[in-house]
Amino acid sequence: MKLLTFNLLLLASVSAFAGTEKTATRMRRGDEYREAITEAARRASLDPKLVEAVIAVESNYSRRAVSPKGAQGLMQVIPTTQAECGIAEPYHTVNHLMGATECLRKLINRFRGNVKLALAAYNAGTGAVVKYGGIPPYRETREYVKKVLGTYSRLKRQP
Repeated sequence: MKLLTFNLLLLASVSAFAGTEKTATRMRRGDEYREAITEAARRASLDPKLVEAVIAVESNYSRRAVSPKGAQGLMQVIPTTQAECGIAEPYHTVNHLMGATECLRKLINRFRGNVKLALAAYNAGTGAVVKYGGIPPYRETREYVKKVLGTYSRLKRQP
């Protein structure tokens, strides 16, 4: 019985440590991009924590991420939009962040400072937001806006 209790405690400790290690890895990823995120956000007059929230939701800090729809990089920009955003190298961290943050800034300007609408357009396209006169009725887009804003809120509370 003592051996079983010891094994269960050991297993619980290892599981807890593994979870901590995974969280620490995620934090290191975010830290790896912190300077580039801050600079790109500054140039685009955005809050770096908003940019980080988009990255967290879009790619979970994976600069090599590719979505099922072909969006690439940290902020998941689709190839047809990359040229508009000035992204020549979608997996190059600085080039990608500079271009994607400029595109996000343009969307925020387009929707007169309404971050919710800008995020909806970032996800579903400007045409969809205009067509529906607000956040499109797409479940994916509504969940995306909610997730990014929730992540942004949590990041703002961190020192």
